[in-house]
Amino acid sequence: MEHVDRLNAAMACAPLHQWLGCHVTAYDEATGEVRVALPYRPELRRSEEDNSLHGGVVAALADLAAHAALNAVTGIGMPTIDLRVDYLRPALPPLEAVATPRRIGRSIGVVDIEVLDGAGKLAALGRVVYRTASG
Repeated sequence: MEHVDRLNAAMACAPLHQWLGCHVTAYDEATGEVRVALPYRPELRRSEEDNSLHGGVVAALADLAAHAALNAVTGIGMPTIDLRVDYLRPALPPLEAVATPRRIGRSIGVVDIEVLDGAGKLAALGRVVYRTASG
């Protein structure tokens, strides 16, 4: 639980993350997998008539979950170089992102993300690349 607490403290430093209400629910030290929950907020919907969440919110969740997965290993903040999200179905809340590091190098880190909807169905797939080098 120590890693989860540290990751949540790091996540709480960003005002956007605070506003979204995202929080790390699990960290698997063996695989590096991090799970991040995004609670439902009506302001995050695509429209008044649609309960699915806006694609930008889904992308933000993928980015911050991926960052948490790298931060769990490196302990540092890092800028996003590239972000790709494939939307597979409407993202019905609450959402959970499962981020798995694929490479953590001296200059580049790569993380794959699955975004699951409230029923546990795969709503989106993502890949994020970060600059892990300092300076």
